[in-house]
Amino acid sequence: MTIDAQAPATNAPTAARSPALTWAVVALCTAAITVEGFDLIVYGVALPAMLGDDALGLDTSLAGTLGSLAYAGMLIGALVCGPLADRLGRRRLLLAAGTVFTVFTVACALAAEPWQFGLFRLLAGIGMGGVMPSCVALSKEYAPRGRSALVATVVLAGIPVGGVLAALTATIWGESLGWRGLFGVGGVLSVIVFAVAYFLLPDSRPLPAAAAAREPEREAADEAVNGAARDSEKAGVRTVLSRTYARHTILFTLANFAVLLAWYGLNTWLTQLMREMDYPLGSALRFTLVLNLGAVVGSFALAVLADRFGPRLVTAGSAVLAALAVLALSQGGSTAVILGVTALAGVGAQSALTMLNDWVASSYPASARATALGCVSGFGRGGAIVAPLLGGWILDAAMGPTTVFYVFAAAALVCAVALLAVPGRRG
Repeated sequence: MTIDAQAPATNAPTAARSPALTWAVVALCTAAITVEGFDLIVYGVALPAMLGDDALGLDTSLAGTLGSLAYAGMLIGALVCGPLADRLGRRRLLLAAGTVFTVFTVACALAAEPWQFGLFRLLAGIGMGGVMPSCVALSKEYAPRGRSALVATVVLAGIPVGGVLAALTATIWGESLGWRGLFGVGGVLSVIVFAVAYFLLPDSRPLPAAAAAREPEREAADEAVNGAARDSEKAGVRTVLSRTYARHTILFTLANFAVLLAWYGLNTWLTQLMREMDYPLGSALRFTLVLNLGAVVGSFALAVLADRFGPRLVTAGSAVLAALAVLALSQGGSTAVILGVTALAGVGAQSALTMLNDWVASSYPASARATALGCVSGFGRGGAIVAPLLGGWILDAAMGPTTVFYVFAAAALVCAVALLAVPGRRG
């Protein structure tokens, strides 16, 4: 099957209704998010080898700093690339951002000094931050009617799927590839996906002919609309910070910060923590693999429960599950038992993160919804930036892996408490 991304506009509405085109767009966007997940999470599975590379000269504190740079870059990329995608087109921005993180992921494999690796990781993160909003927006536009939530869940599941692939690659070929080879594999996969997307991925759905004929009239009205939009944006900020919703905003932001700290802290440090608890490298890598497998399965399974019982108990319960599982990880045990506990940690943390965003969207009036999501996710993303730093500082201070697990478990528990305190009975 081939898809003509440059098909004439007159044929576009028919093509846009084609199930083949719809699911091809979803598949390509999911593939793009998956290679992003690989390139993001590969740092955690490569970390033991990087710390053992005397030529690179890393210690745990510096490793934590380097790990946080990709997440800082993602924050910058999301803020910059989101508006650009609306102006330049989703496809163009997606391909440009994908090219950026592909190039600099390959550059990470070639870095000779820690500062070079950190710079390349930051720039790769900026590209990653631009890919995700473009993929979500583009796939949502092509989603079948009534299936947009399912499509968004499928596309965003690409992050833990990428984590599974990264851990699997390291488990099977990590010893022969080395840490540089693992980043190289991520770069090659990204080249393949974005090359295919260049030829097959269409842009945002074109307007039907009748709507296109009215486009000049719409553009003439834009100035007035933009003025109203600016007023609406100010109203949205006032609503989010108003007496009615300020408590919601503070608690949702705290919960998002805490669960991101726990989730990305585990993805960055789990392999190294298990190595420091004397598990063999092969077993330690399997823990990261199972963590992300649990995240993939759990995000779908618990979303069904949230639709039935409401988000409050299910989302907070997921965070409690993550806290208890991470606490159990700190105690060690047989490999089989710890693998099961690790899967539960993935189920709880990723499910809490996914359902939290949906709960935020449903808790504010439509006029303030985008502002609320931007505030909660923007400030909350600081948790992802802090997590690698915090783990590195604790290990560098010789407080041991158990303390790191305690901190991540406490973060998940803070998320649960904050969610239970959100006003309203069911959420």
